[in-house]
Amino acid sequence: MARFYSILDKLTGQDKNLDRMTGQVKRGLAAWSLQDAKNRFSAVVDAAVAGDPQHVTRRGRPAVVVLAVDEYERLRHLEKTNAPTFAQLLLAIPQDGGEFERAQLPARRVDL
Repeated sequence: MARFYSILDKLTGQDKNLDRMTGQVKRGLAAWSLQDAKNRFSAVVDAAVAGDPQHVTRRGRPAVVVLAVDEYERLRHLEKTNAPTFAQLLLAIPQDGGEFERAQLPARRVDL
């Protein structure tokens, strides 16, 4: 029976992320084409809320990832805690006093 559905899916271009028996999104297979994601947006959101990030492709290339809000907030907080402060960035600038080679550019014309 599963072989029949896989052949039917190939012939009809049906979404591989859906379980044909239950109509639910399969976990672990979370790559949607943009058109399929638009047609089944509530299923994409339900799977993302369940904790499985949903990847959406456009013309076969990765375009976006749909995440649950709590996962997004967790990642944002993690990013903020690991980001260096402005003072740390300034202190990281090399202070060796070394010379650098200037670019040899022609002088521009100035009308006086």
